[in-house]
Amino acid sequence: MVKLLVEELRAEARRLIEAANNLSSDLLCKKELAERALQLSERAEAIANSTEDPETIEMNIRRYQNMLAGGLSDETHRKIIDEMLADAQSLLSNLRTGGHPQRRFRRKPHAHISMLLPR
Repeated sequence: MVKLLVEELRAEARRLIEAANNLSSDLLCKKELAERALQLSERAEAIANSTEDPETIEMNIRRYQNMLAGGLSDETHRKIIDEMLADAQSLLSNLRTGGHPQRRFRRKPHAHISMLLPR
C-alpha cells in the first residue's frame, strides 16, 4: 500500500518532468513544472524512507510540526513540509485503522498544470 503510493508519486514527478521537457518556449511554466516534480519526488522519498512503525511516523510528525511552527521563510519549502506532514498523518491514521494511504495529490488530476498555464 505504501509502496504503491510512493510509485504513484514518482510516476507523477516523471510525467511532470517529461511535460516540462516538451515545452519549448514557456520557461516560467517549465520551471514551475520542474519545481512541482521535485516536491512530489521529495514526498515520495520521505514516505519511502519512513518505516511503517507508528513511533517513527509520530516522531516525523512532531519534527514536521516543529519545522512549521518555527516559521519557514521559503514558501515552497513550507508547502513541501506541510504536504509531508499531511502524508505522515494520513499514513499513521491508516496504519492504525488498517486502511490504505490516501492519494491526496490525485484529488484533482493535473489541477497544478492548469494553474501554471498563462491566462
